[in-house]
Amino acid sequence: MMNIPNDMKMDDSQWQELIRQVAEHFNNLTIMRGFQYYKQKRVGPLTYTEQNGILAEVQGSDDYEVTLSLQSLTTSHCTCPVGSHCKHMIAVLMSYAEQLGRPVHGIVNAHSSTALKQAPKPAAIAISGRSDYAAHEEDLTIPDNQYSQIKERATELAELEITEWHELFRACLKRLGIATPSTSYVQAAADELYSIKPKLSAGMDQLFELHVQLFLIRFCVPGRNSITHTPVYLSYPAQLAVDALQKGLEQIFSRPLDLSGLKGTKLEHQWERLEETSAYLRTQMISETSSMMFFAPIYRQLWLSWIVPHLQENGKTLESELTFLQEMENGLTAASKPAKPGESVLSVANLTKNGSGAPIKSVTLPLPLVLAQSWIYFHIGQDEQAWQRLISGSSAYGIPPEHLLHFLHVLADSSDWKRLGEWLVQLGPLLANRRNSPLNDYMQLWDTAIHHLPDVEHRMWDTLVSMLPHSRPAYEEAMHSRGQWRRWIDFQLSTETEPLGFRVAVLQPIEKDAPELLLPFYHQAVDRYIGHKNRDGYKAAVKLLKRLSKIYKKLKQEEHWEQFITTLAVRNSRLRALQEELRKGKLIS
Repeated sequence: MMNIPNDMKMDDSQWQELIRQVAEHFNNLTIMRGFQYYKQKRVGPLTYTEQNGILAEVQGSDDYEVTLSLQSLTTSHCTCPVGSHCKHMIAVLMSYAEQLGRPVHGIVNAHSSTALKQAPKPAAIAISGRSDYAAHEEDLTIPDNQYSQIKERATELAELEITEWHELFRACLKRLGIATPSTSYVQAAADELYSIKPKLSAGMDQLFELHVQLFLIRFCVPGRNSITHTPVYLSYPAQLAVDALQKGLEQIFSRPLDLSGLKGTKLEHQWERLEETSAYLRTQMISETSSMMFFAPIYRQLWLSWIVPHLQENGKTLESELTFLQEMENGLTAASKPAKPGESVLSVANLTKNGSGAPIKSVTLPLPLVLAQSWIYFHIGQDEQAWQRLISGSSAYGIPPEHLLHFLHVLADSSDWKRLGEWLVQLGPLLANRRNSPLNDYMQLWDTAIHHLPDVEHRMWDTLVSMLPHSRPAYEEAMHSRGQWRRWIDFQLSTETEPLGFRVAVLQPIEKDAPELLLPFYHQAVDRYIGHKNRDGYKAAVKLLKRLSKIYKKLKQEEHWEQFITTLAVRNSRLRALQEELRKGKLIS
C-alpha cells in the first residue's frame, strides 16, 4: 500500500462497503470478464486523484480510459462503448485491491458473499439445475424455522439413512438463504452443517465429513439433463469451491476408516451407511462425462480406501456390488441411441450371449459405469473381465489417462509386481493415442516393475512395439536409457531417421560404447543426402562423412575409410557441387 495515499486506504468496513457496491452495480458475467482482464495484466498503472478517484488505462479491443470514484461507483465512467459498470472498471478495481493487499477474490465472489450477509433467514436455497435436491424440497419433514428440531433429529444420525442425512443438510442450510456456489458459501455451509453434528463414533465421524463434502460438491456442480444431455460448465467461483472440496476429500480418504470398538448394532449401522454411500455415488456418477467426472473418482476411492480393506469384517461382498452395477446396466434403455460425447460405447455382445447363443443387443454405457465395473472386477481379482471392460469401453474419445494410470499406481503401491506387469501390457495400448505426458508416467511404472521383476522386461519391449507409432518417444528413450544401442540403431535404420536431427548428447554415448553400430546409420543417411542432388544435401552429407572419418579412425580402420571416400568421390565425379563440398571439408584433395 506504499503508493496509495492515506485517504485512499480502506479499513474493513470500507472494504465490505466496496464489495457491496460491486455486487449491486455489476453482474457476475461482467465480474468474470473483468477478472480475466486483470489476470491478463491489461490494466496500466493506477493514478490516484484528490477526489478519492482512480485513473487507469485498460487494453481491450482498443485502449480505454477508466475513471473510478470509490465514494460512488455509479458516477464512475469508461471510454468504452458500454460507458459504465463495465469489465474494464472491474479490472481496475481488482488492481486497486491488489495494491491494497486485499483479496481480489473478494470482488470475484461479491455476489455470493453479499447474499450470505443480506438474505433473509427463511428464504430457501436456490438450487437451479440441481433437480435431485430441489425435487425433494417439499418432502422435508422438519420445518426449517425450527432449528432445535433439526438438531434433535441429527442426534439420531447414526441410525438414519444417508438420504435422510442429506435432507437434514438441506433443511439446515435454509438458514443461509439464497446463494450461488463459491468458496465463501461452501465455508459458511460447512460451518452450519458441523453445528448440528452429534457425538459419533470415529468411523461415523469420518462418514459425516465425507457426506458434508459430497453434499456441497453436488450443490456446486449442476446436474446434467438426462434428456437433452446438456453439457455441464462450472463458473469460476464454483470451480474454486469444487477444487477446495476435492482437496478436503483427499485428506479424508488419506486416513483409514476407523472401526475400532464397533460391535453388534453399531457396526451394522456403520456398514449400512457405507453401502448407502456407495449407492449414492453410483446414482450421482451415472450422468457424468469423461470431461466432467467428480463422483466417479470418489466412488473408486471409497471402495479402495474404506471398504475393501475391511471386507472380512462384514457381510458386504464385492459380488453384490457387481450385481448392483449389472442391474444399473440392465436398466439403461439407451441401446438404440447413438453415443453422446464423453460416453463409452460398450458392446455387450462382446461380453455375454443369451440362452440361444445369439448376441445380446448392444447398449451405450456411461463411462463412469464402465470404470466402476472395472474397479470391482479388479478388487475381486478378475483381471481379464476388468481389461475387457476397459478395452471395450474405450469410446472414440478414449478413457482419460489418469483413470487408467490409477489402476497401475494401486498395484505399484501394493508391491504386486507380477500383476503390475500384466496390467502394464494391457493398458499400454489404451494410452497409445494420448500425448506423451501419460506415457512418461507409464514408463516410470515399467521401470519400477522391471526393477523388482527383471523377467518382465521383454514384455515391455513387445508392448512398446505394439503401441507404435504413438509410443515412439517412450520407446526410443527406453532403449537409449538402458544402453540398448543395437536395438536403438536398428529402429532408426528401419524408420530412416536423420542422424543430424539428434542432439550430440544422444549420439555421444553410442560413439563411446559401440561406435561400429553407427556406421550403417551414417552410411545410409549419406547416400540419402547425396540422392537429394542439391547443395544442402551435399553439405549434410559432408557433415556426416566427417563423423564417419573419426569413427573409422577410432576403430583403426583407416584403410577402409580411404577406400570408401575414394570410391564415393569417383562414383559421383559428375556432381560438381558435391566435389566442391568434399574439398571444402578436406575429405578429398
